[in-house]
Amino acid sequence: PGAAPVARAPYRLAPSEIKELAEQLKALSEKGFVRPSSSP
Repeated sequence: PGAAPVARAPYRLAPSEIKELAEQLKALSEKGFVRPSSSP
């Protein structure tokens, strides 16, 4: 009873925070620190 949907993220992020995280990931990947798990 009262169970939350599984698809929901475990934590909430504001759109601005999501954008900031995405930009940080992009910057890291461009510098070669992070490698994408799948090749395009």
